[in-house]
Amino acid sequence: MPAFEISEYKTRVANLQSLMENAGMEALLVLNESNMNYLTGYEGWSDYVPQAALVTLGSDVPHLILREMDVQCATATSWLTDSHITGYEEALIAKPDGSPWARLAEIVQGQTSSHRMGVELTATGFGVLQHRDLIQVLGVEAFRNADGMVSQLKKVKSPNELAYQEEAAQIVDQAMREGIGAITEGARESDVAGIIMHRLCAGTDSVAGGPPKTPTMPVAKIANAPHLKWTDQRYSRGLQTNFEIGAFRHRYCCALSRTAFLGTAPDRLRRVHAAALDGFEGAFDALRPGNTCGEVARAFSNRFAPHGIRKESRIGYSIGIDWTDGGASLQEDDETEIVPGMVFHLIIGIWEPEEGYVLSETVKVTESGPVSLTEIPREPFVIDARPTGQEQLR
Repeated sequence: MPAFEISEYKTRVANLQSLMENAGMEALLVLNESNMNYLTGYEGWSDYVPQAALVTLGSDVPHLILREMDVQCATATSWLTDSHITGYEEALIAKPDGSPWARLAEIVQGQTSSHRMGVELTATGFGVLQHRDLIQVLGVEAFRNADGMVSQLKKVKSPNELAYQEEAAQIVDQAMREGIGAITEGARESDVAGIIMHRLCAGTDSVAGGPPKTPTMPVAKIANAPHLKWTDQRYSRGLQTNFEIGAFRHRYCCALSRTAFLGTAPDRLRRVHAAALDGFEGAFDALRPGNTCGEVARAFSNRFAPHGIRKESRIGYSIGIDWTDGGASLQEDDETEIVPGMVFHLIIGIWEPEEGYVLSETVKVTESGPVSLTEIPREPFVIDARPTGQEQLR
């Protein structure tokens, strides 16, 4: 069953067709599964094999082209009828002398004869050889680059999309609290991760979780490696964990990051937190309609820079289906205007050789300004491992 009403999907397709027409395209091959999901509802989790959604100006219904076994995934999750879903032969998978991309192109030929075709050229699994196979079969001299076209549409969320992200926020808040609460001397990192994963899958009493991505949770004295997961080591005093986790509802994400420290918090941690919080609040207050992404980034720098801590990475990005959705980026050279309905992961991540810390929230933009979707306090969680074994979060 699709996650939205058919009318909402058809509006998305119509908006994409307008962009196509302006770009001189009569047909478009959407290859990123996140974008295929946005247009059709399809959930195959199969971007490791060739698949596409074909959108043409002559039809308000896309055509899905999938591996044969994934047709059942489409009929179960998309709004398309069987006549708009075609599966190619399983025998083409992993065969050195056959190309699923060539077969996919043949199916495209059966749907459109246009050579004014766009393709998402940097999609996962689409490289030089795959491009060659499509070109040879379709007889197109060159494809028009369609990278970022669907992302333009995904920047502003509908009320229904926002509702899913708000439901995900309930889950991620609870997952973060339970994960931090499981840290104690002698606890395995993997057990802490398991508690978080359970909550992300199970959800809350009222909202079920969706398929999660594994949490990022480097554990070290300053935990400055940004994308590490857990290990088989056990916690001891003096270790810091930088959590970055996301909960999902119908593939729509709400992300949240916090730092936890086991033992007595060092002055270093308090100093870095003060800088991160100062910069976060400056950026948060600037996430208002009429400002630009660049102005938000500069508002962060104005508050953060005087603290004298190095941070080279951006401070956030548009978030939606499958976490990042390719939209606006919170960095000084992005002058995208901020409008109501946008949703950002505002993340103050400090991953430098000499320092590590993270503080983030998922923030929606309303007519009156920014609203955080989560409720967990904006503070480092210091876990006091007492001799009695009683742990206290403060």
